[in-house]
This record gives sequence, structure tokens and C-alpha cells, in this order.
Amino acid sequence: MQVYLIRHAQSENNILSHDNLHQRKLDPDLTALGYQQRDLLARHLAGAQDVNGEGYAITRLFTSAMYRSLLTAQPLAEALDLQPTLWLDLHEKGGMFLRRNGRATGFGGMTRREIQQQFPGYALTDDITEDGWYDASLGFEPETRSCFRAIKVARALQEWREREDTIALVSHAGFLDILLKAIFSQLPSQAYSMRYYHNNTAITRITYQGRQPVLHYLNRFEHLPAAMRSH
Repeated sequence: MQVYLIRHAQSENNILSHDNLHQRKLDPDLTALGYQQRDLLARHLAGAQDVNGEGYAITRLFTSAMYRSLLTAQPLAEALDLQPTLWLDLHEKGGMFLRRNGRATGFGGMTRREIQQQFPGYALTDDITEDGWYDASLGFEPETRSCFRAIKVARALQEWREREDTIALVSHAGFLDILLKAIFSQLPSQAYSMRYYHNNTAITRITYQGRQPVLHYLNRFEHLPAAMRSH
């Protein structure tokens, strides 16, 4: 089984500096550059060759329920002729929150109806309701819970290892970092003691050979011209 880990395209929060983090949005849109990045990513995955000299041949597409990931998955689904499935455990570390006056308030995220209206054809799980998909009572998600989600995803991939599938997961920089650590048994670890970083729309490839996951490459973004690459 092949697995491609993909970070979403540039979002409105990604362009904020330390001085204007107070302008952070709860569930941001993509920037104009982000929309260009996602289209180039889709074209690349549908028509280019991977470093093994073969096409990507992705057979299953999963995405986080956060707006920037749902948007990134749109042209991928069309180009690959796949139905995206929302996988709630793929959301970014911290969850759906806004911080005001030193206090983090949680929000439920897009409702089931909102997702169905804007992203028709996406496969939704039963735990996406009219209250949203994130447990707002958590506020800012604790690091331990983020790691627990990563371990759940890593175990699911391990259980699927015998399948003749090529899976793509659209997620987020922080979560992809701990997911890689979970896949390669590097959790628990101190938060950000070291990071596996992904640029916007960057791709990481993992192959499951028997029970052993193998990292073939990390954070590749050659599908983007130099002027369109972003962090």
C-alpha cells in the first residue's frame, strides 16, 4: 500500500506574521496563491510521474474537515475522479478555536448542511452533525489528544497495509508532523523538539512493505514554480 501525505494549499492564516496573529481566522479560506497551488497539485497528481517513474495512481482520497483542506481536495477529486471522504482525525492540532484575551474558545466548525451545500459529493461520516464536527467544549485541543488522533490514523493505515490501494491524505503541517512520528513509533515526544515540516501542497510518500512502513521522501513540492512556494 502506498500513502501520500499532502498539506493543504496556502490559507489566509498562513500569511499572518507574529505581529498580526490577532487577525487569525477560525476556519480560513485559501489565498489567491493557495487556489493556484491546489490546481497545480491536482494537475501534477493526475498527470505527472512520481520519482519511481510511474503515475501516482491514487485510488482513495481523504481530507480533514477544515475548510482549507476541503478546498484543496476539490480539484484533486475532479482530476483523479475520486470521491473525497472526510476523516475527522486529520484536522490540525489545536482544533477549531479562537484565542481572545488569553482565553481559547472552541467552535464546532462547518455543519453537515454547510459541507453538503458547498462540497456536494464528499462522503461524510455520521459524527458530522448540524452542530459541526469539532467538540467545542475542548477549546484549544490538548497536545495529548492531538497525538492520540495521530496514533489512531497511524493504526488505521497499518491495518489497511495489505490492501492494493494508493491513499492520499490532505491534512495540516502540525498534524502531519505528529502523524509521521506516530507511523514511525516516535511518540510520545516533546512537542516541537523536532519537526517533519511540510510546505503548502507538499507531498510525502510512505510505502507499507509487510508490517514495516518505509519513508521514500518528505516534503516534495517540485510541482510548484519557485515563486509559488510557501510555508
